[in-house]
Amino acid sequence: MSCIHYKFRNNSKHDTIQFDGSYITVGEIKQAILGQKKMGKAPDFTLQIINAQTQEPYNDDNQLIPRNADVTVKRIPTGNRVSKSQLAAQSQSLDMYKMSNTPRPLAVTMVTHYMII
Repeated sequence: MSCIHYKFRNNSKHDTIQFDGSYITVGEIKQAILGQKKMGKAPDFTLQIINAQTQEPYNDDNQLIPRNADVTVKRIPTGNRVSKSQLAAQSQSLDMYKMSNTPRPLAVTMVTHYMII
């Protein structure tokens, strides 16, 4: 049984992914980490896998990583998130439209469908 040691960039504890064979793809590592850490099936971020020794990112999900390698994992937001300050500003403008009986612009209408994390 082969393994890959990984840690999140802001964490000092290493975790392990076990697999059969001499190599594992970057995509398989990402799926294993999402499952191991119970991060959900459709997160609002993507994982970037970085070689812990050279600090070079693995950019292709089909790239092979040899067994017993150490990697660092970084969460990258996908851009669908709305910050609390943005939401507060949009909520204020939405309240103005409710009071004035004018139709809301499309941008304000669309913002109400985002999830806040």
